[in-house]
Amino acid sequence: MMKNVEKNEKGIAMITLVITVLLIIIITSALAKNSYDSLQVGNLTKLDNDIKALNDRIAAYYIQYAKLPTYGEKYDKETIKNDINDLSPNDGDEYYIIDLSELDNLTLNYGENYLTSSNDLYIINEQSHVVYYLRGIKYKGQEYHTVGKQTSVFLNY
Repeated sequence: MMKNVEKNEKGIAMITLVITVLLIIIITSALAKNSYDSLQVGNLTKLDNDIKALNDRIAAYYIQYAKLPTYGEKYDKETIKNDINDLSPNDGDEYYIIDLSELDNLTLNYGENYLTSSNDLYIINEQSHVVYYLRGIKYKGQEYHTVGKQTSVFLNY
């Protein structure tokens, strides 16, 4: 005669299930934060690349035509200061929208809607020729509108 042996199977203990769920939540939140930081650095890198490309094209345009490729009326420094907090101390008082249609073979990540948007545009200072992206890019709570020493720290230059 065989005895019926009953196995004592109660399934996964509740504490094991809770620990597993907590670990999944911790790992997911760490990955989400790292992804967000990477996205912000990527956006800052795109701005850096755009402004470098604009600087090169504007310099060539200026040499060829002895003027800046501008569109519309000028902005004064006081108006710009309301939107941009990282203006160069070498800037003069006049800023202009950059007319991207005047610059051949230029592909940008931002600023393509400069004819229809009030802040998705690049502007340039008439005196210093520093290029700014009016909308700006946020990185760790700071907003960047141009490239420079501060941006270079994050981009490892």
